[in-house]
Amino acid sequence: MRTAVIGLLILINYILQTSVWPQMAILGVTPETALIFIVGYGLLRGDVEGAIFGFSAGILQDIFSGGPLGMFALLGFLTGYASGKPFRDFFKDNYFLPFFMVLVAVLAQQLVIYVSSFLFLGYLNLAQFAWTIILPTTIYTACLSIPLYSLLHFINGRIERWESERRNLFEGDRE
Repeated sequence: MRTAVIGLLILINYILQTSVWPQMAILGVTPETALIFIVGYGLLRGDVEGAIFGFSAGILQDIFSGGPLGMFALLGFLTGYASGKPFRDFFKDNYFLPFFMVLVAVLAQQLVIYVSSFLFLGYLNLAQFAWTIILPTTIYTACLSIPLYSLLHFINGRIERWESERRNLFEGDRE
């Protein structure tokens, strides 16, 4: 059940990120909603599941973006792992930590994209790239991080309740 819901969430996010969000671009940038879900899932479920979620979302983006295959998968993997590793025991209803983690993840991803895609091509104006792409993308994504994290938190809670009820149902049969 969890795998199907998470797979559907990744697919719906990708469809929205390629069809709806470009229509709602602000200053020519769109939010990185996949990063919000990767960070949120890592925080809610831990490092291993966060890394798997990040890799899955990233490989889907890699396949259809036409860029270097594996870059977003690696970034998603590392983001999911880093989000879940040190914060296993944090209060899941705390929305400041996901907000802060999304800010850091977007900044890191945008800097990696700048280095791997633009710096090697001779585009050396980091200040202009930061002002026109990194900063607006970070702000736009951060504004959406709390509502999307709450949605993910709600979905995760429903799945955990369903899994708990299902586990209790089968444990009762053993007695």
